[in-house]
Amino acid sequence: MCGCATRVAYLMSGKGPQIIVAGAGIIGASIAWHLTRGGGRVTVFDAGEAGGVATPNSFSWINSNYSFARPYFALRHHSMGEWRRLSRVLPQLPVSLSGSLYLPAPGVDLEKFVKRNRAWGYRIELIDGARFRELEPHWRHETGLAARAGDEGAAEAEEVAQCLVAAAVEEGAVLRAKTRIEGLVFSHSGVCGVRVNGETVPADEVIVAAGTATAELVSPCGFELPLTAPPGILVHTAPVAPLLNSIVLADGLHIRQKPGGELLAGADNQGTELDGDPEASAEILMQRMRAALPGGDALALAGITTGYRPTPGDGLPVLGRAPGVSGLYIAVMHSGVTLCPAVGDFAAREILTGARDTLLAPFGPERFGDMPRAAAVHGDAGDG
Repeated sequence: MCGCATRVAYLMSGKGPQIIVAGAGIIGASIAWHLTRGGGRVTVFDAGEAGGVATPNSFSWINSNYSFARPYFALRHHSMGEWRRLSRVLPQLPVSLSGSLYLPAPGVDLEKFVKRNRAWGYRIELIDGARFRELEPHWRHETGLAARAGDEGAAEAEEVAQCLVAAAVEEGAVLRAKTRIEGLVFSHSGVCGVRVNGETVPADEVIVAAGTATAELVSPCGFELPLTAPPGILVHTAPVAPLLNSIVLADGLHIRQKPGGELLAGADNQGTELDGDPEASAEILMQRMRAALPGGDALALAGITTGYRPTPGDGLPVLGRAPGVSGLYIAVMHSGVTLCPAVGDFAAREILTGARDTLLAPFGPERFGDMPRAAAVHGDAGDG
């Protein structure tokens, strides 16, 4: 683990700290790219390929809405703006901030929703049915009041992760795909590397951004991270002519059209309303799409994906240094697509300079209790 003075010495010498990123999903990829750009010597490990496990099975919606408390809203809202920064630097990223349209749904008071978010600086407005039809002329259902959030959008998450990893490699990072980390390696001061194929790979810092595998990797430190992985079912159609200009969030059907023409749909923003039989759930979603869009009978189901979303016990991101164990930084959250650019930027700055952004204050791992130093944290680097 490199302390603040050591970090400054590294950066002044032009020889950055040796950093391992465990996980090449959208969060690990963003952290790796930002770290490499900042001078870190980065190696990314993933048991599969760049893109991770949860990332490819995401609705990939960029937003900050509904019932989020103010601190979480602020972090997400900041990251929405950071997508524009990231897209300017890496224009090849498949990101579209074309906005979202919210239709009435049970439990959602659109007027109250818009009023609260506008008061917090969100670009959102109430629109009538005529304006909705101007924006989405192919939508078949009649609607009255709706809401439009102009800064929301979507990122093709798996491709974004792959682009970020490729860009990090171009900057000097190393990708070790299809390489599973067997565990963390400890010294007297804390984490000093990882174990791969029975051998130690040393590092000054280890960032665990391994999604649903995060809790298992960090548990030898004595920290039991409460983490669930609720399933979310999405259906994918074969490509069709352009039918949607925005993300449309209707009762029982959240839908967007990907750049290649495919329609991607879930039943709700978490994708968990229909979490039973995948084939039966897919048929329900296909029926809803066919009713909502013209030429519905021609819509063909191309695939069903079930994503398992890494969700900390309180539903909020876990991002920060592990208290009581040096050299370990944890980054796990369900909202990886929205938070991707901000988390990469904030985590890299904290790791390289020791400066923690105030927006991250509520989201450190210490909120789950102090992490006692486990029996594993002793001996030399070969103790594993």
